[in-house]
Amino acid sequence: MNQNSKTAILLFAQTAAVDTAHKSLASTGVIEILNKIVLDTIRYSGLDYYHFTQKEQRGDNFASRFTNSIQDVFAMGYKSVICLGNDTPLLTVHLIQQAAVHLQNGHAVNGKSCDGGLYLIGMNRAHFNAQKFENLSWQTANLAASFHHYMDDYDGNLIVLKTLQDIDSNADLYQFLAGKDARRFIIALLLNTLSRKRNNHTHKNDYHLKVVVDKPQNKGSPVLQAA
Repeated sequence: MNQNSKTAILLFAQTAAVDTAHKSLASTGVIEILNKIVLDTIRYSGLDYYHFTQKEQRGDNFASRFTNSIQDVFAMGYKSVICLGNDTPLLTVHLIQQAAVHLQNGHAVNGKSCDGGLYLIGMNRAHFNAQKFENLSWQTANLAASFHHYMDDYDGNLIVLKTLQDIDSNADLYQFLAGKDARRFIIALLLNTLSRKRNNHTHKNDYHLKVVVDKPQNKGSPVLQAA
């Protein structure tokens, strides 16, 4: 923990291989890109951050794992936590920094997804009640509304950031790629595909190249030949 930092980011996102099994996204490569984009954005924010994958998460379901992860970050001594997922490629450093300023001013903050969920939740320690938080309408279109009701019990304003599209399914992905803001994601997707093809080609060449060492009849070097 940075001794001068009072706010930390919690990236609550499983590894691409595990996330693919739980989402309607056909490609692990797409989720790898989503993870990379959000991690790069978080790093540029300058705030402390913690990435909780399935290895760090504790609990029997999404709600309990998420709640426990927030508790773990608060337990490190932070006064406020900004919670993010990996499914919103248009998240910006500016939005994260806006959230941090609102938290410093005593407010809670969230960012709505187009489907009624939330791509960002920011809370001070005083806003966090683990039992009530765990009982919110997680993974439904009513999440944003239920979080608003949750915040009615606390002092301070709830600041709502701009609405962004998230990507939870192939249909979401196609809709996003058809939009005007998808350029950075498309470039990353192409680079990731080229990198995979290059690595696969290199691996195959290495696999088919072997060293054949005959029984030594005369002194000499091994023979390198293509299989």
